[in-house]
Amino acid sequence: MPLEDKPKEGPPSQQDGAVGGAADDGSTKMDDDTNINTHELDSSGEGEVFKRQRINSPKRPTHINVSPGASPRKHATFEELLAQAGIVTNMALAHEIVVDGNFKLQQSDFPENSIEKQVKEVMHKAFWDSLKAHLEEDPPRYDTAVSLLGEVKEFMFSILLPHHERLRAQIDEAIDLPLIQQQAEQEILDVMHYANFIIGIMSKLCAPVRDEDITKLKEITDVIQLFKEIFRVLELMKLDMLNFTLQSLRPHLQHQSVEYERGKFAEFLKTQQDGLELTRKWLEESAEDLKTKVQQSTPPSTTATASAPSTARPGLVYGPAAILNHGYVGLLKWKETELFPETMTMDKGRIIDLSVQLERAVLLASVLLVTYTNVGAAIAGIQGFPSRLKHHMIVLLEGVKDYSTVMPNIAEEVCKEVNKCLQERQAPVLTPEIQEALKAQVIAVGDKQHSVHQLLDSRAESFIRMIISQPLTFDPTGKLPMGLTTVERQLIELSKQYARLLSHNRAVFGPYYSEIIGKIIQPA
Repeated sequence: MPLEDKPKEGPPSQQDGAVGGAADDGSTKMDDDTNINTHELDSSGEGEVFKRQRINSPKRPTHINVSPGASPRKHATFEELLAQAGIVTNMALAHEIVVDGNFKLQQSDFPENSIEKQVKEVMHKAFWDSLKAHLEEDPPRYDTAVSLLGEVKEFMFSILLPHHERLRAQIDEAIDLPLIQQQAEQEILDVMHYANFIIGIMSKLCAPVRDEDITKLKEITDVIQLFKEIFRVLELMKLDMLNFTLQSLRPHLQHQSVEYERGKFAEFLKTQQDGLELTRKWLEESAEDLKTKVQQSTPPSTTATASAPSTARPGLVYGPAAILNHGYVGLLKWKETELFPETMTMDKGRIIDLSVQLERAVLLASVLLVTYTNVGAAIAGIQGFPSRLKHHMIVLLEGVKDYSTVMPNIAEEVCKEVNKCLQERQAPVLTPEIQEALKAQVIAVGDKQHSVHQLLDSRAESFIRMIISQPLTFDPTGKLPMGLTTVERQLIELSKQYARLLSHNRAVFGPYYSEIIGKIIQPA
């Protein structure tokens, strides 16, 4: 049974791999001599770059053949695509790359003060001290310097793209190791000459974000310090290239990862007696809860008051897609004591993070609504007041699991900010009686059972349900329910993140969901 019904909020997106993963909007730099097209990428993100460690030279990334400039062949497997990026081919990492549009590799290092880090630092210091001592001898010894130049040459080759044939030949000709060895034996080796050539090549290969590092290299006169920095910048350039590769391959990864993940999950199911037990239970409970809500749902009462607002959910329907979307929304309120459905396990951490963001957004909106309701026109329309108050509340809520413990502090902060705004407008500050009443209202609204909190929470859920039921290109501007406009940016951002995640999840596990929901709706 296809996961389609006709809910008023629109059909869910069924685009395979339609996950937000657009490349960074960085600038590009084109070199006329080498036709190098690189993107400005930073080195932040998640992941690791594994490096081999050499006793006789500084650390450098393991040589990986990556080709971001060349398109993978049409029928390349997902494993082959990942191999091109030099990444371990496992389902979890593949999923992370596809789902997280901001996924980036970053440099890995040993923990601070660890034995491994100390050993590495001692080894590197020994190498550089040895090089310095050899160059300061009379006559100088160049054997270590020759080895170092060979390492740099190999490193630069690993960064080149396949179409850089001219540049490769230029490097090979300029850093001619047999010739360099002869110069060393004749004591005429000019190490700085080769260093300047290397810096010139790096300036052509690097992304614009590394231009400042290249400029600083040109200012260093000490040969030891210079080569230390050359290796450091080359490592960053290699990381830039790997992240550029990921960005370039992401559309192909999105296209092929659906079958890859589905195949891996099928292999998992073969090892289990019932590998969909939790998923089935999740969808059955979603269907039952949705059916109850649809039956109970009525048009909003015209007699609803501010103290007892209507919590009806308009637009609810009962059908395959609605059941799945209702289950997705329910994951944002998942109990910590319960196991996640098998099909959602890899996204558990991300969903928990989104649920925390949602809970916080609803609380912020509730506090602001109570504040505006109690203070009235005196603070209405003041530019910057909501943002300032939200900032202070977010600071107070940081790292707090039980929000009730900090509600008194938030209440104090609300009164403080309100009085500050009133003073700036030369208006009378709140009387002690009004302040006490406002504090009591703010503390009370922190309770999830409070009518205002429940109302805004219900509206936020409806908004998220609408977003995940629409194509990823849907623009939610102007669709936000009343009372949530003060957290519009946060709510839209987390809803879109969730929609991208679920679009991929539907594409991968849709056949399983269809079979399970079909049996729920039409039992044998």
